[in-house]
Amino acid sequence: MKVSVLIPVYNKAPFLRECLDSVYAQGHADLEVVAVDDHSTDGSLDLLRAETDPRLRIIALPENRGPAGAANAGLDACTGAYVVRLDADDLMVPDRIARQVAYMEAHPEVGASGGWLQLFGARDRTWKFPLHDAACRAQLLFGVPVSQGASILRRSVLEAHALRYDPAWPRVGEDWLFWTRLARVSAFGNLDAPITLYRRGEQNISHGRDKHADHDHLVRAVFAWFHVPHTDADVRLHLMALRLFDGTPTAADVRGLRAWLDRLLAWNDRERTFPAEAFAARVSQAWDGLFHVLADRDARAAWAHLRLSRSWAPDRLWYLMRKATGTRPPAHRG
Repeated sequence: MKVSVLIPVYNKAPFLRECLDSVYAQGHADLEVVAVDDHSTDGSLDLLRAETDPRLRIIALPENRGPAGAANAGLDACTGAYVVRLDADDLMVPDRIARQVAYMEAHPEVGASGGWLQLFGARDRTWKFPLHDAACRAQLLFGVPVSQGASILRRSVLEAHALRYDPAWPRVGEDWLFWTRLARVSAFGNLDAPITLYRRGEQNISHGRDKHADHDHLVRAVFAWFHVPHTDADVRLHLMALRLFDGTPTAADVRGLRAWLDRLLAWNDRERTFPAEAFAARVSQAWDGLFHVLADRDARAAWAHLRLSRSWAPDRLWYLMRKATGTRPPAHRG
């Protein structure tokens, strides 16, 4: 079965060799690599043209079109039954394609799936994503359900529904908006293991950008797509749920956030946009995950969070007391 690996490239010359080698090493029998150079200025295109592997196809764009435009050019050129995405500064684990194709073959209802990311470079850790469709859908108001750079797409679904990226979408977050469109016609899923090595550093497109401003725009677009009633104040509160703050959060902010999340739950109960149980679990995760973030910023905000929580572990109270007094937990005595 033919697989197309789509690699958009913009000024990634230092990383291209390693990236391509990780693809060539996959061992898949029927493979094409579609590299879309988005009018690079650092010699990336020259490096691609110097490649001799016959599986590589190069598309050189005459002007910079951004991530959405480059992705569309690549999707139009891909001929495989599956399209595997990879960023030009990242790497595939050795068995990524085999594992992803096997997953998609076993789950014909899934139009896009992915796996976890193993971060390396500036900071090493693992980014995990929800495994099953219900949890992936519940994620859609809070971020991407599938990592674009670890994704595999069923091309027949893309073609049947004319799914492409909108060139008017922002250069950061276009993947989130794309997944909202795909959610209308197909299921999602993820493997429960790292399949892409994600390089952190200054070369990332989001490096140095104002994340709060970027996500403000994205949240509004996602809310509009799913017809979520909201005000400007609600967007600010939702950004808090994403751990993005435009100042030090206050106790009043925390109370507002709890009310906003309760309104979201009530809205979904009425509209049934997302699976109810999975959505409630995702809202709880957003709320619970804020405690330590708040405690490190403002004790009164953290106290408000504790009081408004449906349940909480005693160690959270102890954590707050330690933050307030500067004391350490008692030493364990064996």
